[in-house]
Amino acid sequence: MFSGLVQTGGWGCFDEFNRIQIEVLSVIGQQVMSIMMAIRARKTEFSFMGVMIRCNWNCGIFITMNPGYAGRTELPDSLKAMFRPCAMMVPDMGQIAEVMLAAQGFNDARNLGKRATTLYDLMTQQLSKQDHYDFGLRAIASVLACAGALKRQQPDGAEDMILLRALRDMNIPKFIKADSMLFLLLLGDLFPGLELPVTDYGALQVALERCLERRGLQKHPVIIKKCIQLYETQVTRHCNMLVGYTLGGKSTAWRVLADAKTSLNKEDKIKSYLPVRSHCLNPKSLSLNELYGAYDLATMEWADGVLSTVFRACATDEKPIDKWIVLDGPVDTLWIESMNTVMDNNKQLTLINGDRIQMSSHMSLVFEVQDLAVASPATVSRAGMVYVDVLDLGWRTYVKSWLEKMFENETERNGFNALFEKYIDVFLRYKIRYITELIAQRDFTLVVSLCTILGAFYNNEDNNLQMGGGDNAPEGHWAYVEKWFAYSLVWSLGATADEEGRKRVDACMRDIESNYPPQGNVYDYFVDVERKDFRSWQDKVPANYRPPRDAEFFQIYVPTLDTVRNQKIVKTLISIKQAICLVGQTGTGKTVLAEKMLENLHSTHSSLIVNFSSATTSNSCQEIIEGSMEKRSKDKYGPPGGKQLVCFVDDFNMPRKDLFGSQPPLEILRQWVDYGGWYDRGKCLW
Repeated sequence: MFSGLVQTGGWGCFDEFNRIQIEVLSVIGQQVMSIMMAIRARKTEFSFMGVMIRCNWNCGIFITMNPGYAGRTELPDSLKAMFRPCAMMVPDMGQIAEVMLAAQGFNDARNLGKRATTLYDLMTQQLSKQDHYDFGLRAIASVLACAGALKRQQPDGAEDMILLRALRDMNIPKFIKADSMLFLLLLGDLFPGLELPVTDYGALQVALERCLERRGLQKHPVIIKKCIQLYETQVTRHCNMLVGYTLGGKSTAWRVLADAKTSLNKEDKIKSYLPVRSHCLNPKSLSLNELYGAYDLATMEWADGVLSTVFRACATDEKPIDKWIVLDGPVDTLWIESMNTVMDNNKQLTLINGDRIQMSSHMSLVFEVQDLAVASPATVSRAGMVYVDVLDLGWRTYVKSWLEKMFENETERNGFNALFEKYIDVFLRYKIRYITELIAQRDFTLVVSLCTILGAFYNNEDNNLQMGGGDNAPEGHWAYVEKWFAYSLVWSLGATADEEGRKRVDACMRDIESNYPPQGNVYDYFVDVERKDFRSWQDKVPANYRPPRDAEFFQIYVPTLDTVRNQKIVKTLISIKQAICLVGQTGTGKTVLAEKMLENLHSTHSSLIVNFSSATTSNSCQEIIEGSMEKRSKDKYGPPGGKQLVCFVDDFNMPRKDLFGSQPPLEILRQWVDYGGWYDRGKCLW
């Protein structure tokens, strides 16, 4: 680059200059020094890196940098001395807002610009500090651009109403509940006496409800609202982030919106909505080189990475289809900052081989993240934010969908719903106050586990839980079902409790359900199908166990109450292909239990043991699992002989965390569980 600039007399601006590694910066220092010496000496030719080249004195080298946060390098003093520093002033927001509004066609630009900037000052001072908030110039600029778009739609509309709507619609999606209320009060103070009519989303809302119904989900106002907010932020920004904890509905929001836009185009023939094709990728399951591409150091041949391949394919596809690249994984300052030129107005992916891939007008990026704790201000300011609060949906929405999916019979639905209402809230309140867990679990996650394990027991015909076709339950049926419900609840909501916590679970369960036998602990009982009552696990433990005579000492496995009941639960979950996490202190027999289960698998199943260590990478994890597979079709792999594979990952938490706290081997497994696959790192294909 420097050789080219000095020969042509071109000007080059090196943006985000301090993201370059210190070793490279020292080399740059030598190169810039030789260029400057040649210009000062007014040479027409000089030796640059051992090669004689022309020297055009008009060449200019400019750098921009944002000092002082993660992923940034301090410039060496020798390099600093070569550049004339030019510190940037704080922008005059009021004047910028006035000019932008005037350019968008607003007559009362000065007054409205002052109101907008005053609001952003107040938000900075009074709202809570969240990692995904940004009230800087980029945020104001995008709101004013949105106001301009609304102004062009309704040229004769009241200007203050137009700006009020833009401010509300562009900011509300990112706020947590408390800040949302405060923001509306601030808006009311700045625009007194103005009240916005409720926006009618007509065809889009109808399509969203239709798609939720097809997916067997509830038409919950929160999910519909989040879909609409994502739609609106995508209108003004091409990169948007769905932020929030697991099970808040982030994946559901973008998937349902994609379904709805496709449905509006194909079924309703509304051509203003384009069908959506999504490409999903977990960026932390790949290294930086595998993500963006790298040179082969032996041959110096360039090979694209997975993200750059997907990006290039979307950019060159001219079909009128919305192409969404969904990046579902933790954000950190290393991989995301290489997207800065994509996320700002350049809309270009810049690769280290000099390629620049321009985003097409039909492309957009959707990030799905838990939080932005380690993201830089540069990233946060570039993306539109939609905050999805896990507390908004609550567990009842999920349970209602699950009941509708599980039971066609209304009586059964109502019966099971009554059991959920009787137990769950009481147990969860008690859990928060008294029960300690080895790995803390959110309430929603525990209720999902309860539905999973209860569904497995219900669908097992040996348990006789089904009512049959009629509406009249046989005598004593619901008392029997309630015992199965209590048993499932103990091994889902109560499964994460530690030893002391289990005693408290016992006390809580006996307060709600008095049918447990008085002796021992609720964990000591299972439901006996023949007796239709609780029975002790001790009855299932062989009384006179004798180890095989020729068994080595380390092979001897003595069945106990613990091993028998744990095996039963694990076996049930394996039968429905549910991923299981065995949690416990060292030496409690987790590995032994898992290996014993693998030994006793049905002939339709094969097994694979993957041992994680601190040195395990996502690449080695993928290679081990792929090594036990065979090719089934063009892009599908499976275990040999058409079997089901049970993969046991030992020491799941062992892989070393990277600088930003994520564990790539776990991220690739999460991508497998969530999306059913991963990318071939060489061919860059799913």
